[in-house]
Amino acid sequence: MEIVKEVKISENGFVFNSKTGDSFNLNPTGLALIKLISEGKELDEIKKEFVSAYEVDDLTFEKDFYEFFTLLKHHQIMVQSDPLEFK
Repeated sequence: MEIVKEVKISENGFVFNSKTGDSFNLNPTGLALIKLISEGKELDEIKKEFVSAYEVDDLTFEKDFYEFFTLLKHHQIMVQSDPLEFK
């Protein structure tokens, strides 16, 4: 998982993609997720951190993560080599 180099993320959750000109605001959970992704953490590491930090089970985390990840890909925030890849 890798964030596109043109994407900048502020500490308060503002995301700007200079490639597309799009900007977004993330809630605290989305910001925590995108920070872990930008640190190069793998899905298993991210899931472990979220399951221990928040009251969420594995299945709910995975469902929500894949939904969020799909949105990031749709808005060209994630590097996308294979559209079906969730790594």
